[in-house]
Amino acid sequence: MKPKKEILKMSKDELINYKWSDDLELKKENSYCYYCSNCSHCSDCYNCSNCSDCSDCSNCSHCSDCSNCSHCSDCSNCFGCRNLGDKKKHQYKICNVQLTKEEYEKKMKEISKEKELSK
Repeated sequence: MKPKKEILKMSKDELINYKWSDDLELKKENSYCYYCSNCSHCSDCYNCSNCSDCSDCSNCSHCSDCSNCSHCSDCSNCFGCRNLGDKKKHQYKICNVQLTKEEYEKKMKEISKEKELSK
């Protein structure tokens, strides 16, 4: 796992490529959720349950406001995370690295700007 300083310097593409996940296919275009249950306001997710406002996630449960995550449970405000669970809540993480709320929000703004510029 990279240290927090390196994570905060990485671009969106670098974060996505760093995710160490060959089993999570990231989709560039809008599509639908598949095999999800009890989810609301999610997009491009696969096999998730009880999630809300998530995108590009797979095999997650009880998550909210997460993106590009795989095999996570009880997460909120996470990006590019994998295998988070352990019966505790996870919040404000990028690539499994814990950030403060302020650090997370700043990095997500940067990622949003990059996304807008790439359109």
